[in-house]
Amino acid sequence: MISRFVTITRRVVALIFFMLLISVPHLHAQQAPRFDVFGGFSYMRFNALTIGYPNDTNMYGWNFDASGYIKRSIGVTADASGNYGSQLTSYHFMIGPQYAWRRPNSKFYIHGLFGKAQNNASIPQPTRSGFESVGRSFGGGFGYDHDWKDRFSIRVFQVDVFHSTTFGKGQNDARVSTGLIYHFGHIGHRRKL
Repeated sequence: MISRFVTITRRVVALIFFMLLISVPHLHAQQAPRFDVFGGFSYMRFNALTIGYPNDTNMYGWNFDASGYIKRSIGVTADASGNYGSQLTSYHFMIGPQYAWRRPNSKFYIHGLFGKAQNNASIPQPTRSGFESVGRSFGGGFGYDHDWKDRFSIRVFQVDVFHSTTFGKGQNDARVSTGLIYHFGHIGHRRKL
C-alpha cells in the first residue's frame, strides 16, 4: 500500500512540475481575489480493504473549501468534505498552505492539507449499529479553475490524495472534486491604461 501511495505521489508531483513549466507567469501587475469560497461535487476512491471490506469503495458527496491569500500567489486553504458509499461514510476536515499560478482567465494551484479524518462503517451488530473512528489525515493535491464571470469561477477539477489513520490502520484515498467558486476582496492593483 505504501509503495502505491509513493507511486501516486510521484505522478502527482511530476504533473505539477509539468503544469509549472507550461504556465509561464505574466509579469504585469493585476488585481486578484483575496478570498475564494468553493462548493461542489466530490468523488472519492476509498481504500476499504484496510478495514476488512473485500474491495475498494466508490463514494460520492460534497467538498467545500475557503482560501485566503496573503500575497497574490500564496494563501491558506481550509477544506471540508463528506463522501458516502454503501455502509461507509468518510469526512475530512483539513487546512494547509496553497500556491497559485494565475493566468489572465484561469488559475492552477497546489496545496498541502493536514487535519482529521472521520470514517463510519454502518455494519449492524447485535450490540451496536456501526463503528466510528477519528484519526489524523494528511495529503495534498492540485487543481485548475477557469474564470466564468467577475466574481465566479468554475473549478474544472481538483485532485487530492490523502493518507488517513483510522480504525488503527493507515489507508490511502484519492478524491476528485468539481464545482463553483465565489471570489471577494482583492490583492494587487489595477493595471494602468
